Amino acid sequence: MNWYSKIKSKTTSKDGSPELKRGEVKMILISEFEKHLPDFEFLEYRSGCYTFENIKSLNGQKVYEHLHVIFALKDRNFSCSIASRVNKNYIRSNSYNTGLMNPHKNLIVLKKGTGVIPVEEAYYFHNGQVKTTTKIVNKIAKDFKRYGLPFLNKQFKQLKKSSLIKNGLDFINGLNIEKQLILEKNAVGQESIDLKSRTYLTLKSQLQSIKGIDRETRKEIPGLAYELLDFYRDEK
Repeated sequence: MNWYSKIKSKTTSKDGSPELKRGEVKMILISEFEKHLPDFEFLEYRSGCYTFENIKSLNGQKVYEHLHVIFALKDRNFSCSIASRVNKNYIRSNSYNTGLMNPHKNLIVLKKGTGVIPVEEAYYFHNGQVKTTTKIVNKIAKDFKRYGLPFLNKQFKQLKKSSLIKNGLDFINGLNIEKQLILEKNAVGQESIDLKSRTYLTLKSQLQSIKGIDRETRKEIPGLAYELLDFYRDEK
């Protein structure tokens, strides 16, 4: 059976239950998540994405943990991802992030441990009916619990013990400069962190001077310096 036939068999089978009504999937998600993920509360529905949130505190700094579920009735699938964000302005970002401060990963990629996934396994498929959709949402909730929560707990522990994060946050907390001094505009007038600014280069150099950082983590320092100054721009 080819990939198209596999997807079709999952999305066209009938289970004898009613077709999903408008807004019904929201109530199914809330019900199933309450059973398996009680710390996460429904935050919002925006652009087809349902977001559930749990907030932790790290030395007075909030860490926003999010479970994202994109539901497609026409395409008969769910796409799920999980994120831990220090910068709350990343909450609605659709971009995946492998950085140290605001990681955002696809749930199935996290589950399988690889980004090379056949299309028929890359989504949670449903048939548009209540019974099967509830069953799939139950599976999603269990996968978030089994694979997502350990990811979030590991990330939170890393934030607590990371000398890079602590040093970086101390650096930006001590900054008192005009935000425009760390920004540049692109061709269409959008502002981003200027990678040639003295502040960025100083922060990056300071982080790179910290001893005891493994080689793979050290590769993330330029991106971390960017996200730290982006956080300064958004929060200060």
